[in-house]
Amino acid sequence: MLETVPGGHALAHRPSDLTFFSGGQGLWSTIDDYLAFARIFVEGGTVEGQQILKPETVTMMTSNQLTEHQRATGEMLGGHPFAAGHGYGFGVAVVVDPETADPTICGGGAGAVGWPGAYGGWWQADPNNRSVMILLTHNMVTLDQLADGIGLGAWEAAVQFQTLGSTQLAEQ
Repeated sequence: MLETVPGGHALAHRPSDLTFFSGGQGLWSTIDDYLAFARIFVEGGTVEGQQILKPETVTMMTSNQLTEHQRATGEMLGGHPFAAGHGYGFGVAVVVDPETADPTICGGGAGAVGWPGAYGGWWQADPNNRSVMILLTHNMVTLDQLADGIGLGAWEAAVQFQTLGSTQLAEQ
């Protein structure tokens, strides 16, 4: 059994003495926790009757914080333009134009939020229809593999999952 993933970017198991200092990566959790997190965005900061975040905080997090110039030029984003149809809130991508939003980032109506993870996880929360979609894959590949087309199936799965889920919601 491998003790690390390709490139040594992650561990196969969480060491009992491991501590994290980053809020942006290195999380270990469950699908139930992931669902509870995503529900915060469709339930005004409340999950199962517990107020986790103030509604004003959720509004701030899910409002695009980038200027049009930043979105178009990639300023503040390493020089890469942000995905068409999206803005960026506090920690999440925000759909600003559903017609041009890239479903591999997150889809849904205006104001929907989500994010694709480095290892193929993908989620979206759409307050317009109060839906949450989560797709978890384990897809750690190197840049060379991606260049050869290896691992792209996880992104295609996210697109298909988002499309099927949205179609089913629209039929309800």
